[in-house]
Amino acid sequence: MKVKICGITHLEDAVTAKRLGSDMLGFIVQPGMLRYVKPEFLRLVKGEVDSPLVAVKLSTSFEDVIEVADYVQVHKVLTREEMEELTTYSAKFILYVPSSIEGVEYLNLINRTLDALVLIDSAKKGTKVDLSMAKKLLDLRPDAGIGGGVTPENVYEFISLNPGWIDVSSGVESSPAKKDFEKMRRLIRAVKDAS
Repeated sequence: MKVKICGITHLEDAVTAKRLGSDMLGFIVQPGMLRYVKPEFLRLVKGEVDSPLVAVKLSTSFEDVIEVADYVQVHKVLTREEMEELTTYSAKFILYVPSSIEGVEYLNLINRTLDALVLIDSAKKGTKVDLSMAKKLLDLRPDAGIGGGVTPENVYEFISLNPGWIDVSSGVESSPAKKDFEKMRRLIRAVKDAS
């Protein structure tokens, strides 16, 4: 089972997350978001760590990050047309799937349309993912990641669903946009020990 530490805004946090065993590093490149960083920051990080870098956007305009990011995560439900447009790019994508009954149909559409990784996350921002619904989605897509309210204290609830990977952002922070190294260490160790 892998770990993605997301919402990284400091170079030291990226380097430490990699050293502690994070498999992917995520960066919010959508202007106006709390943890926003400019795409140039990914280039800086790429010079320091060799982990795959994930650029997270809420829009489907990602020409600014496609060259520097290893994955582009589109963190919104796409229309069929938007999803088909993604097939024209050579980039690797991670697509958000809401942990809701609507997410089942949407996940089936992804599986039919696009070869992309999937992240099952809360249907409503700032709330914990619906774990029972997430389990149903994982039955359809066992390699999917899961996020939404993950902390070192509750990570075992997520691990018990046996996802492909765990995605965490605010659950390993000491303050908004600043990672807590001890929380990252505990969470990553829990996931790796369970694997």
